Amino acid sequence: MTEINIGSMKLPLSSATKTFAILAKRGAGKTYTGAVLAEEFAKNGIPFIVFDPIDVWWGLRLDKNGKDKGLPVVVFGLEHADIELNRDMGREIARAIVKDNVSCVISTFGMPKVAQRHLIAEFSEEILNINNTPRHIFIEEAHEFVPQRVFGGLGKTFNAVSNLVVMGRNRGIGVTLINQRAATINKDVLTQLDTLLAFRNVSPQDRKALRDWVEYHSAEGDFEKFMDSLPSLPTGEGWIWSPEFLGIFNRIKIRKRETFHPDREQLDKKFEMPSFDSMDVQGFIEKFKTQTKGAAKKEKGSKFVEVPEVKRDSQEVIALRNEYESKLLQKDMEIRKVQSVLESIRKMLGGDTTSAMPMQMNSSNLSLWLEKLGNGGTSRILKFLAEHPANRFTRPQIGLGVGLTMSGSFSTYMSTLKRNRLIIEEGGLSRINPDL
Repeated sequence: MTEINIGSMKLPLSSATKTFAILAKRGAGKTYTGAVLAEEFAKNGIPFIVFDPIDVWWGLRLDKNGKDKGLPVVVFGLEHADIELNRDMGREIARAIVKDNVSCVISTFGMPKVAQRHLIAEFSEEILNINNTPRHIFIEEAHEFVPQRVFGGLGKTFNAVSNLVVMGRNRGIGVTLINQRAATINKDVLTQLDTLLAFRNVSPQDRKALRDWVEYHSAEGDFEKFMDSLPSLPTGEGWIWSPEFLGIFNRIKIRKRETFHPDREQLDKKFEMPSFDSMDVQGFIEKFKTQTKGAAKKEKGSKFVEVPEVKRDSQEVIALRNEYESKLLQKDMEIRKVQSVLESIRKMLGGDTTSAMPMQMNSSNLSLWLEKLGNGGTSRILKFLAEHPANRFTRPQIGLGVGLTMSGSFSTYMSTLKRNRLIIEEGGLSRINPDL
């Protein structure tokens, strides 16, 4: 499967690492649409995370009939949950889901807002630093974390989440912000999003925020027709506006969900989270529960420079670019599957799978080279390849892994490593030199 079916139209698989805004009044289908996207990512083997302050996304665990099993998703939370959540688990959750490559819902319903903001800030900082595979993050009630006005203790949360939106794609992370109003989301963050999905009844006060988005992207389309139609759109119908990523401005209809859509007003208070029989998910839950809890040591996140993309008006060029990016995502997932098989074989043979660098090389030599190269792109590439000594990567995959674009500087970094015989490049694939 190479496309994402959201209903009346299909999106390329590369949507997983792009940024979206889903805007609609309560009951118009914004969470429903986000869940359809999550279902499609799951079908294509792309893990996702949901920050859920309204406690409805746990329904992904069930079939649409509310009884049979749905998606293998781990739920952290207070009410409907596999694992009880607290404010200091952000970094711990990020490390665990990246290591085991699972999807999860982080339901913060019932936690004080200060605690919710602390948790998402810690999580966002950590996952931006360590992510190593295509992944998508949904954020409900986005205005709580990237509000129009930032004051007091909101600074850390705003910076962490906005960095995730702006720089996440350099680490293979896509983000969807879900909110009732455009005007309550920070303008600078909103304009950075690739694609707008708008449904019923965005109020007149949001007109300026939406116009700013359209003007920022030099988007072509009938803005007044778009705005005038919003108050009367049927539930599940809306507009998709994606001037650069998809090159479209279309009216759309979202398909029916395949998982359960909970209604808090109709659920019995004694409703219990259904168990899931997936061994992978159950194993993750048990392992996470037995881990020693404690505050993780804070680490400074890596800084990345966002290089603005050149705008392309040709639909053919847009389609070719998205096809290329989608194929890269598929290759990344294939590599991950192979690594999983090799890990299983090593376990069967009793091999050591806990080492971060199972390589036949002198670790002191590597440390000396990393120190000599400094903290720039050359060192980051060498470290990335050293952490995956058994794998060979294309240059775009390396760029995605370390957060660098395919530029002249990237070529210089690679040339430096080849000249010093630190890496081996054959047939367009690169790996670390095992004789280092």
